[in-house]
Amino acid sequence: MAEYEDDVLLPRFFKVFLSETASESFAIPLSFMEHLADPLPNTAKLQGTGGKDWTVSMTKIRDGASFTDGWSKFARDHELVDGEFLTFVYDGNRTFEVSVFGRLGCKETRAEAETIEVSGSSSDSEEDEEEPSTDVDYDLSLGEDEEISQSLYPLEEEETESDAAAVFEGNVDIAALTNPHFPTTLKNRIYELLIPANIVKDYSLEFGESVKYIDEEGTLVGLRGKWADNRVCFKGWDRICRRNRLKKHQDTVECELLHDRNNMVHSIRVHVMRGTA
Repeated sequence: MAEYEDDVLLPRFFKVFLSETASESFAIPLSFMEHLADPLPNTAKLQGTGGKDWTVSMTKIRDGASFTDGWSKFARDHELVDGEFLTFVYDGNRTFEVSVFGRLGCKETRAEAETIEVSGSSSDSEEDEEEPSTDVDYDLSLGEDEEISQSLYPLEEEETESDAAAVFEGNVDIAALTNPHFPTTLKNRIYELLIPANIVKDYSLEFGESVKYIDEEGTLVGLRGKWADNRVCFKGWDRICRRNRLKKHQDTVECELLHDRNNMVHSIRVHVMRGTA
């Protein structure tokens, strides 16, 4: 049965791994099918808690669906064994965040990506806040099968007035924005968006466990990440970078922070300004 977190609407399901039936493919519960697009997308992204992504095929089987091509690699990389418990949290846009619980019931982090540990005191300078420079260069191109079709979540009755205003507004005058905002560019650490400490402090902003990214293609849900010195950052930023095809040293993104009367940020509206080569 699907559950929901706060007012962001994140459906989820859980299932026990059995190698006899789930080594090569993994069936999605029939009760979860109402949360998937119709027609069913060809592929989905599985995000592990170790920071890596896997692309898997989604195959319609009678009234249900399964993860097929690519699932066996996910299972091998996570060294899944019989009796382990998996949870799948769906962002509504072809991406599932997958957590693995061992047979003793403890959540485990596996298949970890290499990360840069950031520590030290906070600074009011955005330059001081960004990650150390490396020679890593990311390929942001998307193959045909990986192109993500996005649409805005429908507004529910319980959503606030500020949520109703959280839509993409097209080309805007950045200088005229009344909400807190800050610029950023395509950086080496593309998986997380760091909120500058001076913005958080100057506007007394508060943040929950997730935000909605809003761009001209629709919305994505970003879950809050953890840095060594407790700075505020949100995951899933790489998907915004990819689908907007940001170019390093050329494009600039102005991030507009939409918040309620209590200064709780619920959405980040993304304005892309293209540079020249």
